Amino acid sequence: MGVPGVGTGAGTAGQANSEVAVFVDFENIRYSTINSFGREPDPLTWRDKALRYGLMAVARAYADFDQHPAAVRMRLDVAGFEAQHYPAKRTTDQNGREKIESRSDLNFVVDIINTALARPDIRTFLLFTGDKDFIRVVTTLRNRLGKRVVICGVPGSVSPDLVAAAGEEDPLHMAQSADVDVAVIRAIDAYVGQLHDGFVPTQSHMSRTLWRFLDRNVLPSEHIEAKVMEFLRKGVLTKRQTINGQGQELVTTELNPSHPLVQEALPGYGRSQFDGLPQDEEEYEDDEYLDEVEDPARALAAEADADDEPYEDDFEDDYEDEDEEDNRGNMLRPGERPVRSAAPVDAR
Repeated sequence: MGVPGVGTGAGTAGQANSEVAVFVDFENIRYSTINSFGREPDPLTWRDKALRYGLMAVARAYADFDQHPAAVRMRLDVAGFEAQHYPAKRTTDQNGREKIESRSDLNFVVDIINTALARPDIRTFLLFTGDKDFIRVVTTLRNRLGKRVVICGVPGSVSPDLVAAAGEEDPLHMAQSADVDVAVIRAIDAYVGQLHDGFVPTQSHMSRTLWRFLDRNVLPSEHIEAKVMEFLRKGVLTKRQTINGQGQELVTTELNPSHPLVQEALPGYGRSQFDGLPQDEEEYEDDEYLDEVEDPARALAAEADADDEPYEDDFEDDYEDEDEEDNRGNMLRPGERPVRSAAPVDAR
């Protein structure tokens, strides 16, 4: 099979007799997907893309998987990718600052070359990455070993030079239609509407509970936390500081009535009664929260080992206790109520 010029590649359906090698720079793809789409990547879509080029003779994903949620490896297994775990090397310089050096990249390159030499029958290599550090291995595959190289990266995070070196790309797109966002907004409104009188929505409780109001085909439960963080970053959700009935400070997470997408999903949605509370970033004293909103990928990575992971099986076991415990102390002053939509919404 000849190597085409630079452009968008597409596998030919029915290449049942050909085989391909697929190598995934997992950290590059995962963080780029979260930053671009506000959702975790779906390895099943990687598999489907690869199968358009031929059978997956080799399919591997490289990372320090201790830095990622445990469910990630299960999704890789389901899609048929071997998780290649290489713990990062941690050292401390003379000033006491910790330095982290990835070992995945080196093994990623070595395995690609070894596969090209050991399996001369494999003519097509799909590299899931956007990192320009891999230009040299790409040029070696294409120019010296005569392989077809296809770069599969997240749009906006792929080096143009990497694509030029390969001569072909097949970008990773994820459905991020307004319909999905509208469905999530309606689910958030339904979630707020079912809260017990006197309780207000918080980010953590919303992230753990929202799956009950969403069709999994619209947004899988494991993607909800990232979507909530994306909504915060884009202003669909806002943080509001208030004082509860016990005199304790508390931060609520609410839909922003002035956001066009909120009005599209919930026509006539009214403004919150918490007007006058700080909304601008400089007014927040919680720097950790601001970091989380600005960099959801880093926040998700930092929470990889947290106990309250947003997966359905955890929710089923702990929901009753967490519903009360998480909202304990979130009581409003007498007479205050969170805003409801003008009409009931079917979140399903």
